[in-house]
Amino acid sequence: MASQPRRVRCRTPSGPNSGGMSRSRPTASRTTSPSSQRQSCQPEGRRYTQRFSIGFAAVVVYSGSVLPPEVVMKRRRAVVYFLPILLLISILCWSQGRQPSGGSAVRTFYIRGTVRNNDTSQPIEMLKVELKKLTGEVVSTSFTRTNGEFDFSGVTNGMYYIVIEEKGYEPVREGVEVFNAPRTGVFIFLRRPMELVSSPANKTVSARELSIPRKAHDSLQKGADRLYQKNDAKGSLPLFQRAIAELPSYYEAYHLMGVAYLRLGQTAEAEQALRKSIELSEQKYFAPNLDLAALLSNERRFGEAEPAARRSIELDQNAWNGHYELARALVGLNRVDAAEKSALEARTRNPNFPQLHLLLANIHIRKHEPNALLEDIDTYLKLDPNGPMNSQARQMREQVQRALASAQNKSAPVPPKP
Repeated sequence: MASQPRRVRCRTPSGPNSGGMSRSRPTASRTTSPSSQRQSCQPEGRRYTQRFSIGFAAVVVYSGSVLPPEVVMKRRRAVVYFLPILLLISILCWSQGRQPSGGSAVRTFYIRGTVRNNDTSQPIEMLKVELKKLTGEVVSTSFTRTNGEFDFSGVTNGMYYIVIEEKGYEPVREGVEVFNAPRTGVFIFLRRPMELVSSPANKTVSARELSIPRKAHDSLQKGADRLYQKNDAKGSLPLFQRAIAELPSYYEAYHLMGVAYLRLGQTAEAEQALRKSIELSEQKYFAPNLDLAALLSNERRFGEAEPAARRSIELDQNAWNGHYELARALVGLNRVDAAEKSALEARTRNPNFPQLHLLLANIHIRKHEPNALLEDIDTYLKLDPNGPMNSQARQMREQVQRALASAQNKSAPVPPKP
């Protein structure tokens, strides 16, 4: 005897829409057979991932670079992370905390790396390592431990050089940037024996340093302090202009001028200054390439941002933020597989930058990989457990977990009716 039809209800998982987090709407009851019931309920997990990726609205989050909160509040055309629209207010509030106000304490971080012998890959101990500002002023000095590790603590946001000048080795002068997160995974390989005749690159660096007029050097130093320590971008500009007047080829001054313009929201002037820095350095200076890539992605000019980010990686492969900016550009170009590869490279070098895991979350939403998305959210919450976005991130995690559990239950075979 044929089985009697029965009523079932297939509940569509709740998800966000363009107006925020929507409530679940019960599907109207209907009469169906067990076979049709399985057909209608079975693909729920797959439908969820589709709805999950489509139902997430674009939310503006600026790169871990140089833009201030007031610019973030004004500009809405930037690379997007597909997070629930409910997170928008919280993200913008987070952005307001990126730049320290005049009365708040300056945040400090640390830099940690390892020095090894290029020929044997063995760590080198008791080696003097200096951290210097772009102007050459020594910020801190460290000595490598038995495992070759060194670290600098109490480091504020800014661009620095790690300098090693050890007899019998080629000198090292490697650029490094600190921005709102510790810088880890810096690997330096020393070459020996040193050639009797200095390389052309070393001659160029040495000759150039000696050619910088004292007035230009001092003006750049004062401008950098005003920009980074006093958070006074507008006040730093005349000092950088004075340095350039003393030395028109001073590409470091053009770079910092570009950073100042970015913080003031003057993107056209910032782009011009950054490109001038790149031109004067003959594309051999890491910092302006990185910041230009960030600027172009924020302007949604992803096709131009990609080569700038790639050039920054060529100049410093260990810099996590170069890989991060490349991933941002590739996401904007919808090349998610390549973007994921670059984002993972950035994570290998600096796993402690929270916004990197939001970028990975965006990538895994596009790739319909909810398990990887859960890992991204968990890591973000671990890195920023008390941040303004943590409650919304937990809600999103619970939503994904419920959908995965529902899909798993629906995929189980329906026992035959006795």
